Amino acid sequence: MTRPILSAAVILLTTFATHAQTPKFEVASVKPAEGGGPAGDIPRNMDTSPGHFAMRNVPLRYALEWAYDLKDYEISGPDWIKVDNRYDIIARAPGPATDDQMRPMLQTLLTERFQIKLHREKRDMNVYVLLPGKGLPKVKPPSSDTGPPLGGGPSGVFFHNQPISRFTFMLTRRMDRPVLDMTGLQGNYDFTIDLSGLGFAGRDPTEATNGPSIFTAVQNDLGLKLEARKQPIEILIIDSVNKVPLEN
Repeated sequence: MTRPILSAAVILLTTFATHAQTPKFEVASVKPAEGGGPAGDIPRNMDTSPGHFAMRNVPLRYALEWAYDLKDYEISGPDWIKVDNRYDIIARAPGPATDDQMRPMLQTLLTERFQIKLHREKRDMNVYVLLPGKGLPKVKPPSSDTGPPLGGGPSGVFFHNQPISRFTFMLTRRMDRPVLDMTGLQGNYDFTIDLSGLGFAGRDPTEATNGPSIFTAVQNDLGLKLEARKQPIEILIIDSVNKVPLEN
């Protein structure tokens, strides 16, 4: 094989290999949402069929969070991606892919349709960290009950068969800074905690309460410790992005 032919063959094979390594949906539609209404509380794939993906009436930030498996505070970009503009994203993978297999497909789709340019960097952030306490944690192995994952009662908020990260996710939404799970507790648990003294977004409860502070409740009810500190967090930075996606 002559050198020009060999070079052409190498380029062709490289092109095919690069294309094959780029995860993509087989069919996808991305368009501005027509309906109104509030966005969901947790970013998620709204279609449970293997290989199918659907998010309806969601801000772009929610789609990015799901695609890159990130929390709210781990993405930085224009304010409009948080709430103002909403989209319907419907797609199908080439086969019965799992959610984890479709995340990189959604990354590719969002990058292409919204012409996104991004990078990652670490930033020091004010956070709370949930840490082991002095004794054993007051959490139990999940019971065999088939009740709801979350519930409320006189004794507080009950978490059933949930990871500790579900609790820190709730705290992040209700406190004035992100809450990180550094307990080392793996798996799911049952536990109850009094959150009556906890407000929202760092504000005090709307009604007067004699409930304990969240720091006291974490110590008394869970045997853990909540501590304020500065922590380096890797952030996905959106450098540029279009509001109107490219046509399907």
